[in-house]
Amino acid sequence: MLKAFDNLDGTTLSLALAIVISIVVAIAIGTLFSKSEKIPDGAQLPPVVPYSIPVIGSAIEFGVDPIGFVLRNQKKYGDCFSYVMLGQTFTVALGPEGNNFVFNVPIASASAEKIYNTLMGPVFGSGVVYDVPNHVFMEQKRFVKDALSTTALKSYVDIIRDEFRMFVDRKWKGDIGTSDAYHDMTELTIMTASRCLQGEEIRAQMTERVAKLYTYLDQALIPINVYISWLPHPRYINRDRANAELTRIFSAIIDSRRQKGHPEGKFDVLKALMESEYKDGSKMTDAEIAHMLIAMLMAGQHTSSATMSWMLFHLAAYPELITDLIEEQATVLTGTPSTPISQLPPPNYASLRSMPLLDSLLKEVLRLYSPIHIVMRKVVKPLSFKSFHIPPNHSICAPITATARDTNRFGSQPEQFDPRRFVQGGGDTGAEWTFEEKPPSVAEKSAGNSFLPFGAGRHRCIGEAFAYVQIKTLVCELVREFEFVKVGEGVPKADYTQLIVVPVEGSLVRWIRRPDLNVTAQQLRDRKVAA
Repeated sequence: MLKAFDNLDGTTLSLALAIVISIVVAIAIGTLFSKSEKIPDGAQLPPVVPYSIPVIGSAIEFGVDPIGFVLRNQKKYGDCFSYVMLGQTFTVALGPEGNNFVFNVPIASASAEKIYNTLMGPVFGSGVVYDVPNHVFMEQKRFVKDALSTTALKSYVDIIRDEFRMFVDRKWKGDIGTSDAYHDMTELTIMTASRCLQGEEIRAQMTERVAKLYTYLDQALIPINVYISWLPHPRYINRDRANAELTRIFSAIIDSRRQKGHPEGKFDVLKALMESEYKDGSKMTDAEIAHMLIAMLMAGQHTSSATMSWMLFHLAAYPELITDLIEEQATVLTGTPSTPISQLPPPNYASLRSMPLLDSLLKEVLRLYSPIHIVMRKVVKPLSFKSFHIPPNHSICAPITATARDTNRFGSQPEQFDPRRFVQGGGDTGAEWTFEEKPPSVAEKSAGNSFLPFGAGRHRCIGEAFAYVQIKTLVCELVREFEFVKVGEGVPKADYTQLIVVPVEGSLVRWIRRPDLNVTAQQLRDRKVAA
């Protein structure tokens, strides 16, 4: 958590630390004098992880290595235990049964909004997502559903390829270079997501300056913000300014639409938001439409940028995968593995779904580096899990990355990177979905699953299907044109000080442009052996 204060000057740092200390003291006082929930006769609370410092509890140990913390305590206490952090009690529910328990808990018994609105409300803006009752959020998802239909997804592949070409021509010039993978992939996925999901009009506003505004929103997603919505720190100040500026930009576009009318001939998410009505007949305000556009674009790029950076680092660490992926493209797209790269036709939606190695590689990266490693709900009515009583004011947690390293489901070495794990049928498949598969339930893939990188149930990420198309298309293009070489010892460590699991700051990858595309996958292998 201290990383969030790196760039403060002395006066601001002193003020920020004073506020944090005051908050911790307030939490301590509140904890001491809060009314304890009466435990029913015969009920048993989950075991609590021991801690030495009151109020702080396990915050330091969990913050440094949350996955290791959960797995170590699972060995001691089983699939259900509690830990204290900043005066609050968190109860962990592990395994497929734990995932099912957390993701499908009745909304009358546990609330996502009570956990996440402090964090996400200032980022997205008021009146959308977690800042509204759950049934309203479900309606807001419906307003944008056509942007995520199979028909729409099919049209996005060529758009993503075109954005890739513009990005490479602009950013990766020459024959060799070094990339800050996470920052480059953030820019690329913002451009592709804005153009696909929101159209040319909004994409035209996505200059590097606007991309920087989204970076400011990203940087505000640090764990301490679950507890504190504002501190006098540059990240909070930049977040609020970025939200206000993006709201202004999108509001100007909305006003222009009213004057000029909507484009004809294709789905337009802005038109859908402006014309859609809630069940009670009311409509979204202009500010809420702007905030929904901010939220939608973050959903379309946020997890993709992190996952794309992990993909690049693994391609650099396991270069044989690049050749294998090229050979898979040749086989799927031309019927023969010996087709030269220069003669490969572009992929389409159907062919992307017919590349098992590419699919398995993506799922394995998501298994090890799920963008959000733990999902929480605030308990408002007593619950029971594994015969344990969970009282109100606890927060129940599904540590989805820890569950995805279960030896019973992913073999004796689940921490190892195995890009063919899902090709071979190991683990749960985590199949993709779209709105059209099972209306009107939005996202009812079974939550009783070991592999849930995009969640499940009513809060499952609506951008999942788009993320698969976006990432697979970009990887197909990247391996055709570039080799990747690791900078340093290998895959960088994960940074758990941010809400989204990203590589540690400054992690680099080297790219090398292929001098000759008139080459087959086997010829590339032979050249590497000869070298």
